[in-house]
Amino acid sequence: MGPRFEFRLYDSLRYYRDKTAGLLLLSVLVSEAAENPYSAPITILKDDRTQDAYGGYSFDFESGNGIVWQESGKESDGQAKQGGWRYGSPEGVPVEISFVADQGGYQPQGAIIPVAPPLPYQRSGN
Repeated sequence: MGPRFEFRLYDSLRYYRDKTAGLLLLSVLVSEAAENPYSAPITILKDDRTQDAYGGYSFDFESGNGIVWQESGKESDGQAKQGGWRYGSPEGVPVEISFVADQGGYQPQGAIIPVAPPLPYQRSGN
């Protein structure tokens, strides 16, 4: 009778362990889905792309969560591009960046981009 009791106790413990592990896993998955806004699919509203034989291209992209990205470029003594994007930050602040990238380098503009303070300039004795 002793070994049979131990067998039943072991089976009971294993049963509750498996049930507890299953419930724990289910609760983690449910909480992750509730806290993670990136788990839901996002609708693509617009995805237009063009390309020509001379190195020119353009694309226009917009998604259902408010992300917009536009860009165009061409060969002009190297690749010259211009465009921008717009989205809402996690803090709820709208972010809009525009840029030009050409022989002068990458030149982004936007209210959210920090601006360095002016450097103090003193003329030397020349």
